[in-house]
Amino acid sequence: MKILIVQPDSGQMQKIISLLKEKIEKCTQEFIDNDPQSKSQGITVEVWDNTKLPVTCADIKKSEADLLINFNLAGFEQSTLTDGIAYNLLNCKQIHVLLKDHLPHEKYLAKQLSISMFFYCADREYFQYLQGKYPDLPYLKMIEGWKREGEENSAGNCVQALYAIVREVMLLCRMHPQ
Repeated sequence: MKILIVQPDSGQMQKIISLLKEKIEKCTQEFIDNDPQSKSQGITVEVWDNTKLPVTCADIKKSEADLLINFNLAGFEQSTLTDGIAYNLLNCKQIHVLLKDHLPHEKYLAKQLSISMFFYCADREYFQYLQGKYPDLPYLKMIEGWKREGEENSAGNCVQALYAIVREVMLLCRMHPQ
């Protein structure tokens, strides 16, 4: 299985994503090592930098990722010829982590979205706002245990919270590991 993480431009998030990548790989290997019936080859995690050149849907398709992790609706402005959201055409599950509120591409949440999209919001007020304004989001949930920059152990807490999201989506979608 291949996981693709599209990295935002925040220095704090670069550290968190690096730690998340390590945690996913370590926990997956431990699962495989402890399950004699596991025939899995494990999980490959790739981190792509979205700060120099924007990551396109074509790039994501070529990567053949099974799971995409994206932040703050980056790339939602990409559309199809019929003005649909290009991410709807991806053949992978998608986790969209919303760390800020009132994002520039938020208006695209009003369009029809794929049931393969899972949205997680870091801010309770923004979560409630999104629930009210976009009731047709396929899946919207608060991030449990998210710590803001400057709070004690924030990187470790953020990694744990993001890892919990990855595991939750993998279980919901019956992806490996169990």
